[in-house]
Amino acid sequence: MENKKLIALFLILTMLFLPLLTAACSQNPSENENVGGGDVGAADVDENVAVEEDDREKHRPNFNAVDMGGYVFKIGTRGDDTHMYPAHTRDLFAEGETGDIINDAVYRRNSLIEEKYNCVIEMVEYPETDETAANKVVERNVRAGDYSFDLLMTHIIHGATDSAKGIYYNIAEFPNIDLSKPYWSQGATEGLSIGDKLYIGLSDLSFSTNENLYCIIFNKELLRDFQVEDPYKLVKENNWTFDKFNEIIRNGTLDIDGDGAMTEADQYGYVSSNSMNFLWSGGSQIMSKDEVGMPYLNYMTEKTLAIFDKAFDITNNEHTFKDREWYFEPGIKIFSEGRGLFHSSQLCRVNDLRAVEFDFGIVPYPKYDSAQERYFSYVDGHASMMAIPLNLPNPEWTGIIIEELSYESYRSILPSYYDVVLNVKMVRDEESVEMLEILFDSKTFDFGYAYGSWDLWFLFIECIQNNNRDFVSQYERRVAAATRTIDRMIEAIIELE
Repeated sequence: MENKKLIALFLILTMLFLPLLTAACSQNPSENENVGGGDVGAADVDENVAVEEDDREKHRPNFNAVDMGGYVFKIGTRGDDTHMYPAHTRDLFAEGETGDIINDAVYRRNSLIEEKYNCVIEMVEYPETDETAANKVVERNVRAGDYSFDLLMTHIIHGATDSAKGIYYNIAEFPNIDLSKPYWSQGATEGLSIGDKLYIGLSDLSFSTNENLYCIIFNKELLRDFQVEDPYKLVKENNWTFDKFNEIIRNGTLDIDGDGAMTEADQYGYVSSNSMNFLWSGGSQIMSKDEVGMPYLNYMTEKTLAIFDKAFDITNNEHTFKDREWYFEPGIKIFSEGRGLFHSSQLCRVNDLRAVEFDFGIVPYPKYDSAQERYFSYVDGHASMMAIPLNLPNPEWTGIIIEELSYESYRSILPSYYDVVLNVKMVRDEESVEMLEILFDSKTFDFGYAYGSWDLWFLFIECIQNNNRDFVSQYERRVAAATRTIDRMIEAIIELE
């Protein structure tokens, strides 16, 4: 009898104290401490994930069930044969699951949509040696009154130029597409439209566009060795400006081989590429929009000239190794060998730094000054943009599939892309992840770059590369012919039905 009483008492005490014991155990740092050092219980993590999933879920397209009877949805794109990283095909198609996170997410996304609508998603790729090969197929078929692709993924400039030929649908009025949704780039819609017409757009289907953003990469070890200010701190305190950047790159320059001249064998404060990006990061553009969304030339302004002068001083000095383009090899070689404090390039080139022994970080291009409200990062023309070719057999079905692909990329692929691929493979610390979020949120598009005259926008780069400060007179020599080209382009697009 006494034993039974003791057992009963033990059970009662256990029931009373178990919640307290459980709570105490849940506060054990060894089991529940997160990366940032704070304590997060499993319930909190699940709740946060659920909130994020619910936030994305509320934007799901609400289409009625449609049996498309095996309809083949065809995507035309450039291949990856000549490019240094797979930017054109991995977003669109996967043969099957391989264990690679992004490949498998793309495969599952496509399979989900194929099963839901009884359709087949097919990719047709063309060698990138001719970046306009798929565009030529579209133009030829449209001229003949034939179907080519449901969706064309194209180079920004080639896609923009071709839109004036009247071979694309207006995305802004296309059935079942909602450009106000968060999986459509508002920067692209605003920057590349003409009034209420949009012939090339961008959604999260083309998530690799993020890797075509220009950024600044820095060598953390060299910055510590030369006691250079922390770029992360400068960004967070709103002091990451042209003047500050120009100041700190003048550290760490060394004539390593001792020959008395700064060459590819030496060490630099800044390894540059494509100085044109300072125009956009400084808050200026080649063309602006009026109150009804019509583009007009707005290049030669006081702000542009001020940006040019600062970019010129940053680039033309003994502390900067001057490369013209992001894909030139000397620049990335210098930086990857630990001989550059800062290097400007497209984000994709971080892939070439996987094997380096030093720690590096990533920040956006600096602002013009601290009064500038936000960062601006330009997307290189090589990125994949979307166009919808004419003569579709069923525009309604095409719109449904494009919208579903865009949404499912936003819902299921982007979290993996950000949280796994970038956090683990492409960056070296948590602060770089924060900087990447700023970078991705800063995407900007300039109508004058996409639709304008090559001679006009390239002038900024040309003058800086040639150490020529006479930007104004060079502009005046070219502006008349460039304006005629731009005006013809705009007029042709306005006249399209």
